[in-house]
Amino acid sequence: MKQQWLFETCDSWHMMNDLRGIMSGIYTKAEDWGYWPEGRRNPMSRVKIGEKWSVRPERILTGEETVRVLARLKDPNLLIVETAIATGARISEMLGLKWHHIDLQTGILRIVQRNWRGDIDDPKSKTSKRPLTLGYLVDRYRVKAAVENAQPDAWVFCRTDGSGLPIWDSGVRQSLKKAAAAEGCDFPGLGPHSFRRANITWRQEVGGSSIEASKIAGHSTVRMTEEYTKIQLSRQEELTRLIQERLASVGEKQTAVVQ
Repeated sequence: MKQQWLFETCDSWHMMNDLRGIMSGIYTKAEDWGYWPEGRRNPMSRVKIGEKWSVRPERILTGEETVRVLARLKDPNLLIVETAIATGARISEMLGLKWHHIDLQTGILRIVQRNWRGDIDDPKSKTSKRPLTLGYLVDRYRVKAAVENAQPDAWVFCRTDGSGLPIWDSGVRQSLKKAAAAEGCDFPGLGPHSFRRANITWRQEVGGSSIEASKIAGHSTVRMTEEYTKIQLSRQEELTRLIQERLASVGEKQTAVVQ
């Protein structure tokens, strides 16, 4: 009955998994407080939701599509998306940044909190508290800090209404969707998180190990990083050609020896 209720109520695997976890926790607490017989099996342990599946395609834009979309964005949305691409930071982590979290000399920002629609709290997990390097983006942040006469305790991405409050993710997402639609590359689920996926994928394509990508992303396990990594056809083609070229080179050497 509980399993049927989950499948009828939820429209995604993630929602089912979350609700199952919540229900399981309720029974656990009920046992602790004496409302459920001690040692009696948790009913949710019998509930099976099957292998993980997604409602929306977990894809990323190609490099060419990304460049075109970025060209249509304006700050602060542009800088936020560029930061996601460069660092792999979550949107809530970027909107939780204050200026004292960024070392403009070394180009290092530190993720120590997150801001999810006004809810300021610790990052998603213990491993999410981490330093991230900005690379060439540090110059953009230096200019932004100078123009805004940034104070240490001010939000990096602040509203323009004079409230001093941080912006919300919805505005970033709407701007991004509009730019992608104009370039003909929008898709269901496209948002700032898509560029976190892109960072994790591209970081490994340019030579980073899965362990490095996992640590930088703040994942608790490398298995989670594997789920984020998308092997694009262009990368597959590159690797295929490298294999073919290696074999061709060996063949040429053998032919030369025979001659």
